[in-house]
Amino acid sequence: MSPRDVLLAVLRELFPRWEVWVCDRGVWRAAGFMLISASTVEGLLEHLAGADPDAFATAARRFAGRTP
Repeated sequence: MSPRDVLLAVLRELFPRWEVWVCDRGVWRAAGFMLISASTVEGLLEHLAGADPDAFATAARRFAGRTP
């Protein structure tokens, strides 16, 4: 399993309402109620935070080990 595969698994777990993948050109994408594209995983997280702040806050709490 590559580092990218691990990041994808983590993002899919943290954002279950979003489909997250990396396209064949290496662009990070997330599809939920809108399509988000970014050249880096950091950029994708920034866009997810802006597009779905409630999901991002829940993901941050889950990642920090706190219950939602």
